[in-house]
Amino acid sequence: MSRHLLRVWVGPVQDFIRQARRTRDLWFGSHLLSELARAGARALAEAGAELVFPPLDRGDPELEPCDGVFRADGSPIAPLANELLAVLPERVDPAETARQVREAIFRRWRGVASAVKRECPGLLAPGIDQVWEEQIETAPEFLASWAPLAGDYATTRRQLGRAIAGRKRLRDFGQWRHDRRGAPKSSLDGGRVSVLAEVRPKDLVRKYRIAPGEQLDAVGLVKRAGGDPEQFPSIATVALAAWIAAAAEEAPDELGRLRARARELDLPRLNRPDLAWTRAYPFEASVLLESRVAPTFDELGISGDPAAFVRHELRPLYRKIGEPSPYVACLVADGDRMGKALDDLDDPQAHRRFSKATAAFARRARQIVEQDHRGSLVYAGGDDVLAFLPVTDAVACADRLRRAFADAAKVAVGEGKEPPTLSVGIGIGHVMEAMGDLLELGRDAEKLAKTKRNALAILLDKRSGGRSSWVASWDADPTPKERLARDEALVDEKLSVKKIHEIAAIRRRLPKPAGLPQHEAEGFAAVLRGEVGRALARNEPESLAPIDVGLTLPDDYGKMREAVERWVDRLLIARAIAEARPRRRSEPRAEAA
Repeated sequence: MSRHLLRVWVGPVQDFIRQARRTRDLWFGSHLLSELARAGARALAEAGAELVFPPLDRGDPELEPCDGVFRADGSPIAPLANELLAVLPERVDPAETARQVREAIFRRWRGVASAVKRECPGLLAPGIDQVWEEQIETAPEFLASWAPLAGDYATTRRQLGRAIAGRKRLRDFGQWRHDRRGAPKSSLDGGRVSVLAEVRPKDLVRKYRIAPGEQLDAVGLVKRAGGDPEQFPSIATVALAAWIAAAAEEAPDELGRLRARARELDLPRLNRPDLAWTRAYPFEASVLLESRVAPTFDELGISGDPAAFVRHELRPLYRKIGEPSPYVACLVADGDRMGKALDDLDDPQAHRRFSKATAAFARRARQIVEQDHRGSLVYAGGDDVLAFLPVTDAVACADRLRRAFADAAKVAVGEGKEPPTLSVGIGIGHVMEAMGDLLELGRDAEKLAKTKRNALAILLDKRSGGRSSWVASWDADPTPKERLARDEALVDEKLSVKKIHEIAAIRRRLPKPAGLPQHEAEGFAAVLRGEVGRALARNEPESLAPIDVGLTLPDDYGKMREAVERWVDRLLIARAIAEARPRRRSEPRAEAA
């Protein structure tokens, strides 16, 4: 029997991860897929296979299972992608090996699920065993394809990929054999019934942050209760990280009193000593938003007076550094032209070197997101990243990620070849938006960046102002980071948001260019140019010209309208970033709308 190339896919991916209400659901869902892939990779290595992706050898510590963010020695867990690729030596049966890999994956999944079930007996409805078992057994998806490695490596790899892609388009719709008639459906997955009891222990409800009326199926409960719940920063904690850092510097006494009060109220703690930015306030941060104090007290069963908490703990901080911004950034990054780069790899060893280089980027991404930019990394693979960040840190983090990826890509493809690039999308949304909506916002931004490739795209969804979007190439002059920094300074010091909206209204009042005769289009171009110039000339505190605000107006009327629209969106995004930066009340700020 000749050597074989074996490809394995573990799923589901998007639906499994997207079904999340809290960051712990999201992170542990992603982590679970990584752990299932880890179990499969270990089974392949033990069968004598040469792992191409991930590029790990038998006995590598990264093949050992891990239930949390860190291993026992304190080292962070390395995430693995949900696809495996391996070369099987001669006389190793690929079909039998695939069965062994599948069994290892399901064994790992059952082990995680069983541990959660043992920890949460009081949460489960009576007589739930058969429903639980069926939901657990039908959750993972496993696909494998293999072929003799006799001809061209790249061609064989592509053939295996097409085979798995074709099978993924087919769905198995099995009927539920065990169900709870009349039971509520899961809040995360409407296709499965809840496994939760009607009356739930308060200590477990608080520990796993199960909201009143929330229902979870077996898979949802595994994601909520798996690992250590205290290891996952909440969305509010990430969103307010920059504000808390400013409070620690500008109002240490007031923040100290807030910490003491949080301890007295027994607010949920965050157990992440590796994240230096959480040490100033290692408690649930949603109570730092005045509008969320009462709902959070109610959800956690805290008997304190929300109004007194606002008056005595929050208002003194607000007077020093202003109120925190309730917006958070969802960053989604993905490599460009990775398929072409992989197609140029003509043997398993070249592919393995490529995998090692991109794996180094994934390790670097954790440092960049969590240590350098106060974020929470959900996933970092060879060429993709999903993370939540403070709005103030998101653009700088994106810029660092694309440069780190560029360094890794050069090593991956070798000398003389064009390396892949990284497109990054940043979705900025309110912390109270559903987790799925925040994820969709980030992914929509990433799709927008992909229209240019090697680009940054930002999608701002303001609750009171609609959506604004902007995309720019990383190679632009000035770079996206530099451009937005200049715009932030502009809206902070010279240009009011009222003036931005005034110019947007001027554009809207003029007709669209489609169907206009040439002479009318030229006339409207002159009108638009003149009105924008006059609006900026009347700006307070000083008169400005289009060139002063980074606005270039082409002669063509249609292109001029597009330029004004892009400028308005860019300035509104810069305004949102500037507003998220904490400051003293005495510091100047441009006039608000």
